[in-house]
Amino acid sequence: MGLNDKQKEIFSRQIKMQEIGGEGQQKLAETSVLVVGCGGLGSPVLYYLTAMGVGHLGLCDGDKVSLPNLNRQILFTLEDIGKSKANTAKERLTALNPDLIATVYDQFLDEELAETIIPKYDIIVDCLDNFETRFILNDACIKAKKPMIHAGIGEFYGQLMTIIPGETPCLRCIFPKGVCQRDGSADTSFGVIGTTPGMLGTLQAIEVMKLILEIPSFKEGILVVDTLNQTMEKVEVKQNPNCICKR
Repeated sequence: MGLNDKQKEIFSRQIKMQEIGGEGQQKLAETSVLVVGCGGLGSPVLYYLTAMGVGHLGLCDGDKVSLPNLNRQILFTLEDIGKSKANTAKERLTALNPDLIATVYDQFLDEELAETIIPKYDIIVDCLDNFETRFILNDACIKAKKPMIHAGIGEFYGQLMTIIPGETPCLRCIFPKGVCQRDGSADTSFGVIGTTPGMLGTLQAIEVMKLILEIPSFKEGILVVDTLNQTMEKVEVKQNPNCICKR
């Protein structure tokens, strides 16, 4: 089904772009994207994917909105405290684009859920806040041969990585033994200014668009972002021939 007149008007500024056009806009509408984590990174990713006209979004997060979330999780307000992040995000996004198909997974990702839902989507976006779950997501994406856009943030800093199974390095190539906190637990209490996940989440949304429209992007390693000094550095990373994901 093609775009209707209202959709053509909403997305008219994108359709004017040589890289998108009517055909590209139709591709966006026909693509499904799973966003794992609806918080600091997930908020801008979900908002901009909705605003650019991606047709189907999966929202996976078992958390509820709390006061410390509000400095960076732009989909939520004081009235949402105690509510499900995934369900509340769906309300905000469908208000922006009523044509959006939004599927909610109101639970935290584990191996069973990952293996069930990841094969259903075209592209996966890692908006998580801990590496334990990131590795579950990474491994499931490699197994299902689904591209994943990873980002991580803290304070003024962030990193971005596009992972294409069989083509690029994955998180296991970089961290073959995993990443552990000193006490063995995931620490999500680091400081962060709200603009950092805003910037990295926006970059993730752009990378999703590039994959959908087959626009060349940086796939050779990690983009390291320093918003305090306003610098970006591309760090080349090679595939690990002994990566456990290849076994």
